[in-house]
Amino acid sequence: MTKLGLLLAAGILVGATTSFAQTVGSCARGGGANQPQPVWVLFDLGSAHVRPADKPVIAEAVKTAKDRQVTSICLVGHTDKLGDKALNAKLARERSQAVAAELIRAGYPANHVVIAADPEAFGNMDLGSYNASDKDRRVTILFSR
Repeated sequence: MTKLGLLLAAGILVGATTSFAQTVGSCARGGGANQPQPVWVLFDLGSAHVRPADKPVIAEAVKTAKDRQVTSICLVGHTDKLGDKALNAKLARERSQAVAAELIRAGYPANHVVIAADPEAFGNMDLGSYNASDKDRRVTILFSR
């Protein structure tokens, strides 16, 4: 394939959809003292739709990433332990993709977003005054440099 053909193919792939340009994988661990704190976006039971009240939280995460010169954002989708494990794994990915779409709409580059899923990882934990199931239905936004 010629260089022009490769560039044309790359342009088509990048422009195809917002979710296509994201990386699916695992998040880098670590970070250091200057790393912004993780942000949680909560979801309703069985849902991968970002609630309107959480869109400003996502916009603020984009602002933080830009202000702190973050090189990538990793989104880890979580579910509670209710329901089928395979469906929970799918739901965790869909939640990450939904938050990724909002990050991109808010101006964060799609090619700097990593999507990961950790379904059923935190079920049945004591999180103080919160219902553990509510807190398990989330996407964690992690910042990397």
